Amino acid sequence: MNPLVSRLLVGSATTAAAVVAKRAVEFGWERATGDTPPTADRVEDDQGLRDLLIWAAVLTASVTLARKLAKSGVERFADD
Repeated sequence: MNPLVSRLLVGSATTAAAVVAKRAVEFGWERATGDTPPTADRVEDDQGLRDLLIWAAVLTASVTLARKLAKSGVERFADD
């Protein structure tokens, strides 16, 4: 496959995977806590800071994993 096409596919797939992962984690957070995901401007106490740190860790891990899986899937597809 053309290297440019392959790079475009990888970029598109990893972006889409990151968006889907973020939405999935947001949905899971809202279902688990009954509240929207925390943001830095809403942190008022230690509990809010704890929630923000947990949110950031879960979101980062999920998006990173989704992007890695999408990239490897596209690269495997491109090699065939």
